[in-house]
Amino acid sequence: MANVKTYSSAITVLAKYVKEHNMRPSLVRNLVLEQVCCMPQPFTADLLIKACKIERISVGTVYNALNLFIDAQLLRATTRQRGKAATEYELAIGGTMKMEVICTRCGRITEFHDKAVARLLQDRKYSNFNVAQVSIRVYGECKVCRRRVARGLDD
Repeated sequence: MANVKTYSSAITVLAKYVKEHNMRPSLVRNLVLEQVCCMPQPFTADLLIKACKIERISVGTVYNALNLFIDAQLLRATTRQRGKAATEYELAIGGTMKMEVICTRCGRITEFHDKAVARLLQDRKYSNFNVAQVSIRVYGECKVCRRRVARGLDD
């Protein structure tokens, strides 16, 4: 079963979005959202499709739901370069600030928290704008990849 608090928050956001956009509520869409809340974060569409096969939910329905969840700001999608390009999804509710460093060579992602940056962003006021989420991605080469390059093991 999904994290009850996360699922409850997500279903509330989805219901509001569906109503505001004159869409019909959907039990199947809610089942996909429940599976999303059960997934390890981040996850791929393939993993979600496998999880939804138990409920006999079609591949097209899963992809349509993913796109809707992104539009409703329930999910974030990021394209990762690990061998071949792949899109990863993660819940965008529950946390308002995400910081990560990403190695451009191997694709390794490491989350970090910088109190000074967090404090700066929380104290910052934007006229006519309410900040809902903050995502910071720092790109570069990790220590392991730098060592491999220095030893001539990777080009």
